[in-house]
Amino acid sequence: MEGHDLSRELSRFDSALPVDEARTAPASWYVRSEFLDLERARVFRKNWLWAGRTDQVGGPGDYLTGMILGDPYVVVRGEDRRLRAFYNVCRHHAARIANGSGTLESLVCPYHGWTYDLAGKLKSAPHLGAIRCFDREEFGLVPVRVEEWGPFVFVALGDAPRALATDLAPLEPKLERTKVRDLRFVTRREYTLRCNWKVFVDNYLDGGYHVAHLHKGLAGQLDLGSYRTELYDRFSIQSCGAAANSGGGAGADFAERIGDGALYAWIYPNLMINRYGPMMDVNVVVPLAHDRTLVIFDYYFAGEGRDGITSDFVEKSLVASHAVQEEDVSICESVQEGLASPAYDQGRYAPALEHGMYQFHRLLATDLRDER
Repeated sequence: MEGHDLSRELSRFDSALPVDEARTAPASWYVRSEFLDLERARVFRKNWLWAGRTDQVGGPGDYLTGMILGDPYVVVRGEDRRLRAFYNVCRHHAARIANGSGTLESLVCPYHGWTYDLAGKLKSAPHLGAIRCFDREEFGLVPVRVEEWGPFVFVALGDAPRALATDLAPLEPKLERTKVRDLRFVTRREYTLRCNWKVFVDNYLDGGYHVAHLHKGLAGQLDLGSYRTELYDRFSIQSCGAAANSGGGAGADFAERIGDGALYAWIYPNLMINRYGPMMDVNVVVPLAHDRTLVIFDYYFAGEGRDGITSDFVEKSLVASHAVQEEDVSICESVQEGLASPAYDQGRYAPALEHGMYQFHRLLATDLRDER
C-alpha cells in the first residue's frame, strides 16, 4: 500500500463522532500488513508494554526475556537490586544474549563470548587482538526503559512514553481492593490465533455483548444485566456481578470460579487483567503477523488451602477457562475471514455496550496518525 493510500485509510475512521454515529475502523486496518508495520513504529515502540512478573526478577541476577514484533528485550535485577532492561542484542554481531528466564551472574553472548555485567557494561570481548579505535564504554548493551507496577514489569522499547504510574493510578486501588498481592502465579497457557491482534482486543472490549451468545457456560454464572464499562485515559474497566442463581451442567462453567463477580481491566494497547473469585488471569496480546496473533495467559490463584483452593479446583478452573478461550479463538478467526471479504468494510458500534472498543480505536488512531 502506498503512503497516500495508508493515510487515506487512516482518515476514513472518524474519531470525533459520538459513539452512536461512529463507524468502526475499516477492514483494511486488520487485513493489510502495512498497518502492522505502522503499529510497530507508532504503537508498540511508543507505549509501555507488559514484559513479565516481578516474582521472576526478585533477586540479584534474576532475569526474564521477551520479544514484541521483532524487538527482543532482557530485564535483569542488578547486584544493587536495581531493575534494568536492555535490548537483548549483543553489540558484537547482534546475537541474542539471554533466553527464557532464570538467574545468572553476567550476560554472556553464546556466539562469541562477549560478556556484560548486570548493569549492561561490556566486561570482556575475547580475541579482539590488535583492534584499533575501540572504546569499551561505547559497546555496552543498549538500555530500555523499565518500570514495576503492582506484580508486573513493563518496558518501553522506543521514544519516551507517558508516565506509567500516572496513567494507571486510578486502576491501582481497584485492583488492590481485590487483594491481588495475595495471589500467586501458578501456570501459563498460550493460544495462537489466525487473526489480527486487534480482532482479539475488539472481542474483549465489546462490553459483554458476545458473552450470552458465545460463552453460554460463563453467561450462566454472570448477571449480564449488571455489566458496565468505565473509561479512563489509557485503560477501561468492565465489571459484572455474579448471577443470583447460577446453573451448572456438563461443560458449563461453575460458580466458585467466578465468585461474587468479575473485573476485567484493559490497558492500552495489548494487556488484559481479569480478576474474579479466588483467581486472576493476565492476557498479553502479541502480534505475530497482520493475520496471526499469540495470546499469553498467566493464571494466578489464592494460596493452596485458602478459600478452599486445591489442585483440583485449579485444574477445574483451567478447564473452564480453556473452554471460553476456544470459543473466542473460533469466533476471532471467523471475524478475520469476514474482514478479508468484499462483503465487509466498516461496521457500527452498539452505543450502550461497545464504547470500550471505540476508545481503543480512537487511541489507536491517535498513535497511527502520530497526533500525540
